[in-house]
Formats: sequence, structure tokens, C-alpha cells
Amino acid sequence: MTTTELTAATLTQLQQEINRLQRENDDLHIALTTIAEHGDMIESLLNETNVKLRSEILERQRAEAKLQNILSLISREKEDLEIIVETIMQHGDVVDAQWRQKLGETAELLNLDSLTQVSNRRHFDLHLAQQWERAMDSQEAIALILCDIDHFKQFNDFYGHLSGDDCLRRIAKTLSATLRNPFDLFARYGGEEFGVILPQVTSEAAQQIAKRMQASLTMLEIPHHHSPTSEFVTMSFGIGRLYPQPGQLPLDLIAQADENLYKAKRQGRNCIFGH
Repeated sequence: MTTTELTAATLTQLQQEINRLQRENDDLHIALTTIAEHGDMIESLLNETNVKLRSEILERQRAEAKLQNILSLISREKEDLEIIVETIMQHGDVVDAQWRQKLGETAELLNLDSLTQVSNRRHFDLHLAQQWERAMDSQEAIALILCDIDHFKQFNDFYGHLSGDDCLRRIAKTLSATLRNPFDLFARYGGEEFGVILPQVTSEAAQQIAKRMQASLTMLEIPHHHSPTSEFVTMSFGIGRLYPQPGQLPLDLIAQADENLYKAKRQGRNCIFGH
């Protein structure tokens, strides 16, 4: 091979090497350009990921703090509960007595008419049902007095409802005080009407109790200038009395007393009707 041929071959190899290096340089340039173009996005993604990680760490720390507070609260409540249980165990008799007293007071309030402070209609119905069953078992009579204030609407219209309320209170207190048997019950039946349950009484005894109530009311001398019956407040009384039989109900006794009450009103009021 001549010198000229050798030189040409060497140049060809050098050119090929230059071309290869040029291609690698171009590829590297392209790669660097791509990295430069996407660098901001990559950095943004990295920053966003970093922020999320910090946020998750803070949330976890907060959750752990809340959990710790809850555990502390449960622990304190557990200690308080243990103290309460220990106190109850040590003073159980006192606590039981206090609860029984509270329950008794609540039951008493449920049975009282808020205005007159005598038994209410609820207690009347319960007591009548109990005494009715008792009378049926013992085959004894039970009596009922229904009494109603005469011309009470005119009283309220003239004297006012506050005076009407005071009148009801005075009558309830006075008439209820005339009862002596522990099983007797005086109750506000509704409005200006009262009911008196009298177990195990004769007709004569029921009459005497009604007369005693009427006399007690007369002694109060509550003025009623708009009553066509009397210058003072009066009441009409209807007495019912039955020996409870199978198939009968307390309503039968109430109906009898109510019918006699209206008969007393038709006879001029301020009187007693029934047996």
C-alpha cells in the first residue's frame, strides 16, 4: 500500500470516528435539552411530593395527639367511675334510701292536681279501679260522690279566674279534710267537679259524708253574688253505690253518681241526691 493510500485510509477512519463522536454529541445535546425542558416539572413534582409528605406527617402527629388526649380522658373517666362505684358500694344503703325518697316524691307529684294539691283525675281512676277489684273480691259495696260547684262560670266571669282558682283551692282543702278512712280518696275530677271514692260504706254513711262536706263548705261563706241559688258558693252532690258484679265496670258506678248529680241540679242545686 502506498503512502497515499495509507493516508486516505487513516483519514477515512478519522472521519468515521468524528462522525460517531458527533452523533454521540448530538444525542447528549438532545438528552440535556430534554432534561432542561422537563426540569421545572420534575422539580415541581418533587416539591409537591415533599409538601404532601410534610402534610401527612403533621396530620399523623395531630391524630396521635388527639388519640393521646382521648386515652387520657378515658383514663380519668375510668378513675372517676371507679371512685363513684366505690362510693356507692360504701354508702349503698344511703343512696338506695335517697333514690326511694326521690321516686316516692315523683310518684306523689304525678298523683297530685297542680292547682288544688289534692289527688288528680289520674290517681282517681287508678284508685277507683283498685278499690273496685277489692270490693268485688270481698263482695262489699263501694260508694262514689260526685260534687260540682253551682254556677261556677258566673263566679269566674264576675270575680275573675284568679279568684276562681283560689275558690277551688279552698274548697278542695276543706272538703278533703272531712274524710277519715285511709282508703277514702278525694280528687279533682275535672274543672269545678270533685270525686270522692268511699269503699266499704253503707248508704247512710255515704249520705253523712256528703252532708259533712256540704256543712264544711257552708262554713267557708265564699261570696257569690251572681248565684241564683245563694249569696255564697254552694255545691250539688250526687251519690252512687254498688256491689260490683262480674260484667260491671267502675264506669257503671261513675254513671250512677253522675246521673244523681244532675238530678240534684234539677232539684234546685245546693242539695244531695242518691244513696
